[in-house]
Amino acid sequence: KDRRGWTQRLLAQLQKIAQHGAYQVLPPESDDETYEDTFNDQPWKWTFGTNEDDGVWMNTTDRAGTIMAATVWVLIVYSIGTMVVLSQSRHLPVFITCLYATVATLALASHAKTTFTDPGAVACSAVPLVTKNVKFHPMCSICQSYKPKYAHHCRICNRCVTRMDHHCPWMNNCIGVANLKHFTLFLGYTWLASGMALTIFMHNYFFCANQNCEFSIVEIQLVRIMSLICLGAWMFTSSMLMSVIFGIVTGVGTIDRLKKKATNTWHLSDDEALPLADVFGSGPLYTWFLPTDPFFPDYDRVMGYATTQRLLREQSMEARKRTAEEV
Repeated sequence: KDRRGWTQRLLAQLQKIAQHGAYQVLPPESDDETYEDTFNDQPWKWTFGTNEDDGVWMNTTDRAGTIMAATVWVLIVYSIGTMVVLSQSRHLPVFITCLYATVATLALASHAKTTFTDPGAVACSAVPLVTKNVKFHPMCSICQSYKPKYAHHCRICNRCVTRMDHHCPWMNNCIGVANLKHFTLFLGYTWLASGMALTIFMHNYFFCANQNCEFSIVEIQLVRIMSLICLGAWMFTSSMLMSVIFGIVTGVGTIDRLKKKATNTWHLSDDEALPLADVFGSGPLYTWFLPTDPFFPDYDRVMGYATTQRLLREQSMEARKRTAEEV
């Protein structure tokens, strides 16, 4: 019996519709080395937190991060409202206003997904993957569990996060392997929306000479404030996008990059670039631009660990397959 509430079931169905076709990229079922694990081992509690048994991932201990994350929503909603006011005064075409509102809404949705998505916290039951020439496996002294490669312990979230890039106070969450897609989309859509707004205002200031360009006193103040917001957002997201792209191309996140530079071992790095499928998933191309959870064909490889529960399910499945073949 599905114990989820109607809202959770509705959201799950909407995400399934958005990612229609993603499961078609899996190898055929005749491949003995691959299978699809459909078991849902997520917690059922309607609690907010970063513990393993919390049903909704949310950092509730960092008050400054909560305020900064809420500030992002206020600023974006303010920018949408300013565009609507200009459109109602016939200073902007309705199409331009709708286009900006769509991009800004996608930025808000990406921000929400980044904030409320588990960034890739390592489970307490995590076990190392089978690899060659590996004799020792690191452990987290705080979590008392296996610590995969590129994982780091976040003191704010109080969890080890796989491929942790950094803890972003504007997201009030860590940026890891599971929400890097959402974070990248947020940066991209915010960069695009800020650039659109600045372009519109510059065009109005330099090239518009009719009566539609004359703003009221209230509109002038709204545009001035929004121009400062968009300029700061555009510059900030530009630098962050370059950092994210550099991390994907080099395969080294921000924390590891700073460590290598501090120890002067950057030239010894042999890390490979991250496959885009490990960031945006292996679903249809249009899902890369939607704030939906990515689908990883090899989930254990991307996360860097397996769990005892999943391995037990795999053993049980193999036992049933052998029994069926003997019969």
